[in-house]
Amino acid sequence: MNTAELVADGLAGYPGPASLYRIDPPMAGTDHLLLFHQRARYGQSGQLVVILAREDGLPYHGDVRPTVGSHATDDPNHHLALQLAGGYRIVEPQPEPEHEGDDAA
Repeated sequence: MNTAELVADGLAGYPGPASLYRIDPPMAGTDHLLLFHQRARYGQSGQLVVILAREDGLPYHGDVRPTVGSHATDDPNHHLALQLAGGYRIVEPQPEPEHEGDDAA
């Protein structure tokens, strides 16, 4: 199953608050996608934009062009955009495994 795990939400610096997802399997050389919704303006529909991203939330190779999964909409539905991007389903983050000897005595 292709999965997308939310890493960060509400990132600034884009036309709308952005969300960063870690994806598995990777897409076009990266394992992160950034999604943001650009509201409707000047008679044009809004757009949910998907761009390839790095682990730190910046565009992958500085490329901010919308990629697969971007679409015109006034509904910022990340589930649909990730499904269109590559069949990704949003999953809950997995807890870090506990290591023996980590308990403070």
